[in-house]
Amino acid sequence: MIDLVKKIIAEFEEILTPVKYTKGEIIHKSNTTCNKIFIVKSGILRSFYFVDYKDITAHFAIDYGIIGAVDSLIKQTKSIYNIEALDDSDVLVMDYSEMESFLEKNPSLERLARQVSQFLYLDLVERLEGMMFLSAKEKYDHLLTRYPTITQQVSLGHIASYLGITQETLSRIRSLK
Repeated sequence: MIDLVKKIIAEFEEILTPVKYTKGEIIHKSNTTCNKIFIVKSGILRSFYFVDYKDITAHFAIDYGIIGAVDSLIKQTKSIYNIEALDDSDVLVMDYSEMESFLEKNPSLERLARQVSQFLYLDLVERLEGMMFLSAKEKYDHLLTRYPTITQQVSLGHIASYLGITQETLSRIRSLK
């Protein structure tokens, strides 16, 4: 995926805006329409939502990861998601409507954009299947395979909510290592 994102950065450079976000900064608020796609060059962003006042992590974007409030981007409606910088982060921001216009003018890049969309879709399917079919330990092991340094970058509370398990269960799994 990193190579694919680096291609996106190179090809879409003229419509990408570099932005620095500080740790704890909310870069998209729920109940608003999101029209931005965020590409993390360094740092870490997460999307999350609330259920019964409980913070649920939906997605992490770490070095060359892509994140956005996809429900809002595609439907152009208000989103349930917030996006937060979990660390000081260097991010490239792309306006969704600018991207659409850019692709109309550069149809040769449609394939590249489709490849990224397909990757993100497959990532979502894999996550959904993992939530349904994997044990808590298998989910944690998969997360570590995907993001080997995540436990040094992200609070255990965010990791537990992402995995759909309690912090106590996560602590038990970690103590087995």
